[in-house]
Amino acid sequence: MAGVPMAVIAKQLGHADTRMTEKHYAHLAPSYVAQTIRENFPVLGFSAFGRVAQFRGRAAS
Repeated sequence: MAGVPMAVIAKQLGHADTRMTEKHYAHLAPSYVAQTIRENFPVLGFSAFGRVAQFRGRAAS
């Protein structure tokens, strides 16, 4: 959560790759993912009150 890449943490813990680290430690701060997305991804301009067009894809056969 301090910006350290998962691969660095895994290496320090002696794991061969990040899978074990992610499996056992990623759940400790579930709100961190949402916070990171809010802070680093652009605002897309969606609004609860904006216009939404219905998708009109091909009909299922």
